[in-house]
Amino acid sequence: MTLLRAGHAAIARRGRYTTTRVREGRFSRWEPALLRLPKGPATVLRSPWQPLVFRRRELTALALLGVFLALQFLIPARLVIGGMGAVGRPAVAVGLLLLFLWLLALLTRRGLPGGFQPVRWIIGGFVALQFFFYAVGFDRGLPAIEASQADRWMIFVGSMAGIALATADGIATRRQLNRLLILLVYLGAVMGIIGALQFTEIINIVEYIRIPGLQLQNTLVGVGERGGGGAGFPRVASTASHFIEFGVVLAMLLPLALHFAFFAATTRQRTWRWLAAALIAVGIPFSISRSATLAIGLALILMFAVWPWRQRYNGLIIGGFAVIGFSAVQPGVLGTIRGLFIHAGTDPSVQDRIARTAYVMDLWSERPWLGRGAGSYVLERYTLLDNQLYVTLLETGAIGLAGTIAVLFAAPYFAGRSLRLRGADQETRHLAQALACIPPVALLSSGTFDSFYYGTFMSVLFIAVGAIGALWRLDGGGGGRRPLQAAAPGDKFVATPWMTDWKGGRARRRTADI
Repeated sequence: MTLLRAGHAAIARRGRYTTTRVREGRFSRWEPALLRLPKGPATVLRSPWQPLVFRRRELTALALLGVFLALQFLIPARLVIGGMGAVGRPAVAVGLLLLFLWLLALLTRRGLPGGFQPVRWIIGGFVALQFFFYAVGFDRGLPAIEASQADRWMIFVGSMAGIALATADGIATRRQLNRLLILLVYLGAVMGIIGALQFTEIINIVEYIRIPGLQLQNTLVGVGERGGGGAGFPRVASTASHFIEFGVVLAMLLPLALHFAFFAATTRQRTWRWLAAALIAVGIPFSISRSATLAIGLALILMFAVWPWRQRYNGLIIGGFAVIGFSAVQPGVLGTIRGLFIHAGTDPSVQDRIARTAYVMDLWSERPWLGRGAGSYVLERYTLLDNQLYVTLLETGAIGLAGTIAVLFAAPYFAGRSLRLRGADQETRHLAQALACIPPVALLSSGTFDSFYYGTFMSVLFIAVGAIGALWRLDGGGGGRRPLQAAAPGDKFVATPWMTDWKGGRARRRTADI
């Protein structure tokens, strides 16, 4: 033993490693032989362990997030791992893996960036809310079918938390963040292509996608019809779970697609990115959905709010020509969508939603503050509401609904807006606004369909929340850490904030050559 200790001390003096001797009385703490430090050159291999995903964040986190998005967008929503229901989608498993790796990094205090990160508090608050109301449901005494649904919901919440946290803390550089978001845009364009092929009845690719080990949870979403009397237009869902989800997801992605098209560095990039934006924009009407129309309207209004007047005029002109061109190629489609609003008073789907309000209020009055339990609303036991805000009100009560809106929708929006006002350059401020558009659009859409039941919708929302956190960390200007930034003379896409003169004098204007 003396020789062993002397050998360890000699290696430590040579700088191979350091040791700490812990004595209990007269004797050193005993170690099993297999755990003793080896002698000789092998000792140099000892190094602190770190989770792989956060040791090389710029490679592994981006790769896993890319796999998640590809599985989410390219595999039809109803192809799942058998016996797991909607949470059996392969993308959910990748999200859970990311959550596991993030928790390992947190527990070992290695691999996570330092400093304040608002998205950790946002996601932590949302998960805490769901766990609290999950416990409320079991305290109420859930029937077996509701308990199973609540369990699946919590699994899904964990997966979504994983992708948001991995995006916020696992993306190391601005280049990596751009690559992730560009991949998201391109996958949205692929979804638009599949929808266009369905709409024009060239081919329904979704029918031919079969993955070994996955099975259909239900029948695939076919091509529907809207317009009435067998003379209407087809409405499509692409790889999404429903026609509404397809249109709303593309509407959420359009601001990001426009951002990357505006800031393309080369002619080749500009061509591909504008093509992606066009495919996304064209795909939205193919859903023939009021929800998608309202979503794209709000998204464009929020983007118009930050553009200078010249850019607004350009947007209106381009948008006008796009509408004329689409009407020429697909006459009647936009008229059918317009009719959905004009004849909303006699539309059965609208009337059914209004009629369900009394049912929701009666059920809510039984448990108005804490609700019936997170994830416990089962369609087979109750009824389809087509309104996520109603579902959340019934599941978590008034307190849970207010908390969910504040944490999941309002907080990310204001974090993104802070970066829009204080970003270091025009591109950062425009990207922050494009990301900040997504939570309000998601909130509006949640009032028109059961949004939390749809994986692609939730994935886009949580990736956007995580991207806001990553941009917050990489730019370093959010939360008032930098004064309001006035537009430089050469800025074309972001105007000077109108509150700039109110915040202790004008923000320092940058010259055109900076």
